[in-house]
Amino acid sequence: MPQPMGFRVRMGWGGWLTLVIVLGLVFAVAAVVAMLLLGLFVVLLPVALVSALLLYLFPSLRNRGPREPDIIDGEYRIVDPHQIEDEQQPRERR
Repeated sequence: MPQPMGFRVRMGWGGWLTLVIVLGLVFAVAAVVAMLLLGLFVVLLPVALVSALLLYLFPSLRNRGPREPDIIDGEYRIVDPHQIEDEQQPRERR
């Protein structure tokens, strides 16, 4: 006679009670996390939208305080192509 191929779990009342309590705790923690995330989304989304709208309508709010000018120090010489041709090439040292 062939053996049945199904999988059968035999647990008593204690096993089923433990399983129900663990699943209940998992679903409770998931519900709390979902509510916190939804609450943060509901609070932060309007704040982000209002701040983006304010920066779009009032671009002067972006720049706070005067900026220092970018100054590059150095010595410059204006080069004329005709002067380069007229200058003598330096002699090589022997």
